[in-house]
Amino acid sequence: MTELSDEAGNALRSALSAEHAAVWVYGLASAFASESRVRSAIGDAMEQHRRLRDTAERVIRDAQQTPPAAQPAYDVGESVSDQKAAIGLLIKAESDCETGWRSVLENTEDAALRGTALDGLTTAAVRATRWRLTVGTQPAAKPFPGQP
Repeated sequence: MTELSDEAGNALRSALSAEHAAVWVYGLASAFASESRVRSAIGDAMEQHRRLRDTAERVIRDAQQTPPAAQPAYDVGESVSDQKAAIGLLIKAESDCETGWRSVLENTEDAALRGTALDGLTTAAVRATRWRLTVGTQPAAKPFPGQP
């Protein structure tokens, strides 16, 4: 059985919620991907988000806690009608994941969970930077990823 402090459990549930949303947003964005390299990047990112989602769920369950469920849909706050708008949503989803995983890093001493959180934070930051480069947003790399 895994031990999770209240702070670590709350942070991990927030990161898991961000991962659920990211998987959903990537599914939405795939419908607007007009370039093969973008479709490929979306597929790779979805796989990484699913892996992190599954890991977070497993850790929460191993701690005898209930993980938050994915929502049937997410309010994206704006209309998506093309690839550029879809990529804007992906950048937001990655930013939310950065924040979630950074919070896990700040709230646990467990080495394995810290490793997962670092993986989540860095891969989200790299993907967000790549998406910003794809749509020409500058600066592409944000300082201190995941900082609220």
